[in-house]
Amino acid sequence: MERFIDRTPTFVPAETVGINRQFLSLNYAEGERHQLDLYLPNQALEQYPVIIDIYGGGMYFGQRSSQKLNGALQLLRRGFAVVSPDYSLSYMAPFPTPIYELKAVIRWVKAHAASYHLNPRQIFLTGESSGAQLAMVTAASTTAGKLISSFGGNFKYSDQVQGVIASYGPYDLALMKPQFAVLGQTPKFAETGAADSFEGVMLGFQRPDKVLERNAQANPATYFTNNMVPTLLYAGTGDRVVPYLQTINLAAELTAVIGKEKVELRILPDVAHGPAGFMNQAVWDEKTSFLRKHSH
Repeated sequence: MERFIDRTPTFVPAETVGINRQFLSLNYAEGERHQLDLYLPNQALEQYPVIIDIYGGGMYFGQRSSQKLNGALQLLRRGFAVVSPDYSLSYMAPFPTPIYELKAVIRWVKAHAASYHLNPRQIFLTGESSGAQLAMVTAASTTAGKLISSFGGNFKYSDQVQGVIASYGPYDLALMKPQFAVLGQTPKFAETGAADSFEGVMLGFQRPDKVLERNAQANPATYFTNNMVPTLLYAGTGDRVVPYLQTINLAAELTAVIGKEKVELRILPDVAHGPAGFMNQAVWDEKTSFLRKHSH
């Protein structure tokens, strides 16, 4: 059976035809993998709330403005600007390098808000799969005052955001294999839980249950405080890449800290891993409602 990291995914671009204002390959910091694409709604507003969308790919694959951005781009027509940044993949730089990069993206957006009519007080992170993990760790560590670095610029701006939408992410990597076992589900990738699994590669080609300190560093719950921002979490019970218990457990841990009024959980029956099962009007309406509720 083919390992996750041995696959050769094909890049399929996002559907951006008809988006009149596209600003591509903007540098948010020096160096490779430090560019972002910015899309503005066609309708003219004084200021746009901003979605910074973080793609997944096991932190091993992926690049900005791929088809995984299509869900976020659906919210353009609802008046949200969309930012798609690149970041260092797990074989390029050790964790938590991507967290430092994404915090630089947030500061860049705030620093350039006036130039693009962005609202610097209405910035949200969204992410799917490992992108959900990165979104959650970025937001949580910022509110906890952790994972601070000197990477990037624009340090007179904070990397605080107003909320997170995280879909089917891996959060406590050491529990993925036992959670599949408890659910009676066979994981799609036989190496789940091993050093050469995508989650093992994230932690330096080590079994997550053998490096619990590193596992904790990559777990958003490590950074939860009562300052954590409102969060909307999605997963599907048909997921065989990341057990949906990852999302349920994280929602419970976050609710214990900030209260159920700030945590929304959506578990979709029989929906598999990946964007397809979440590309529908009901999900877009829920996301829009969450974003507008917390845009203040």
